[in-house]
Amino acid sequence: MVIHFNHSLQQALKNIIHNDEHHQFIVHEDENIAKNNSTEFVNKYGDCKWKVVDILNENYGLFLDEPVDLHNWLNFNQNDEVAYFLSEAGSNVLNYSQFKAPHKFHLWLGQKGFVLAIEQKGSGFPAEEVHNNKVKEGEGAAFDFYRNCKSKIFFDDKDNAKIVYLEYLF
Repeated sequence: MVIHFNHSLQQALKNIIHNDEHHQFIVHEDENIAKNNSTEFVNKYGDCKWKVVDILNENYGLFLDEPVDLHNWLNFNQNDEVAYFLSEAGSNVLNYSQFKAPHKFHLWLGQKGFVLAIEQKGSGFPAEEVHNNKVKEGEGAAFDFYRNCKSKIFFDDKDNAKIVYLEYLF
């Protein structure tokens, strides 16, 4: 199983041999429901995801099997775990979080890999319960992806998760 409920960001940063480089991309800072169908929001959300992809391809292009490309999610190419993570975790936040938007994306770079995260504001969700009871089954594929990806998926709090992380090692 690749979902880890007792893994922490500190452990992941140690695993990737973090080099103190951390990027944050704010999508929705307000504590109100986002107008996530507005052109402005959609553009900002998309721009933030592509900035993450560009940084990863610039820094790790030689270590990845293929360049990260958000279009791989549309083409059902699950080998691109970054595209799938950004799309599936992002979709969950857009649909189920209190404010219907990610607060920000995080990216920590390291010598042996990277950690990518999507953070939401407002109420969290019971990640372990969602996983164990297959809550929301058929209403998105995020937890199916989490269960099957090669990278490590973990949360800031298994009972009240506001941040979902992907630890990617080379």
